[in-house]
Amino acid sequence: MNEEKIVKLIKDKREAMEENLLLGEEVKKIREAIKDFLDKNLTGSNILVLRYKKFRGTGRNSMWLDSDGYPANRFGHISPWIEFFEKYYAEKTIKQRLEKSNLWIESRTRGKELHLLVGERGKDEGKVHLIIDDMSGEIRVDKKDQSPENLLKRVEAILTTRDGKKIRTSMDFLKNEEIDIT
Repeated sequence: MNEEKIVKLIKDKREAMEENLLLGEEVKKIREAIKDFLDKNLTGSNILVLRYKKFRGTGRNSMWLDSDGYPANRFGHISPWIEFFEKYYAEKTIKQRLEKSNLWIESRTRGKELHLLVGERGKDEGKVHLIIDDMSGEIRVDKKDQSPENLLKRVEAILTTRDGKKIRTSMDFLKNEEIDIT
């Protein structure tokens, strides 16, 4: 199954899986499709691949069913597989976008903050340093680095809590010549 079909499968079945409306056999088929895709496409030695290899080795393939044939642990059985796929998909999308626009990006996690560093390829100086707080969704700019409006127009963040609530936040960057105060 290719990437687009996995995306569609997850999108079409997510709500039913979250509400435990799919029988165990159907959930197993979805998990196997995701697992087969990730096994083929998560290669190399980046941090996501290493986490996936460790996850695969922990024996998370068994699923308990209740007396009616539904997963006993509800969405908990398949959610880690979906999360790995979504991380793979998001990372790939970001890399493709930035390669086309001649930018590089680096992300780091420190405590409860995500640090995004963005710069132009081939230039060692002048990076943009954004900090996203994972509790509040606040986006801050590190004042020690380049002003973001020279490289970026907008930054958006979507944080999803464990209970599925989404926190959306964004920051727009305007160049001085774009501001009309009339």
